[in-house]
Amino acid sequence: MVGCLVFIVLMGLAIVLAVQLGPGYYANYNMEADIKTEASRAGARFLDDDTIVRDVYQMAKRNDIPIQREHIKVHRLAGQVVIEVTYSVPVSFILFERDFDFKIEASSFIGTL
Repeated sequence: MVGCLVFIVLMGLAIVLAVQLGPGYYANYNMEADIKTEASRAGARFLDDDTIVRDVYQMAKRNDIPIQREHIKVHRLAGQVVIEVTYSVPVSFILFERDFDFKIEASSFIGTL
């Protein structure tokens, strides 16, 4: 009987954690895929840094990720365009609130004419 109650409590806790953490991790997964696509597009089409930052910022808004333009960095080195995005997502648990930090990095070779 006690084992069954412990199992039910642990399952309830796992469900609450999944409901709280799931949306943030899912949004991060989508954002990472979008940034990889943007890096490939930026390398192939010779996009300037301002356009890349604007596009990534719009992606973050679309994925409901709280981000500021200062968190988006674009570097060009050794024939590559590198996009770095760092941000935090606040998650409110029952008794406390915690920020989960994410860092996404994607790169692509710059096409040649």
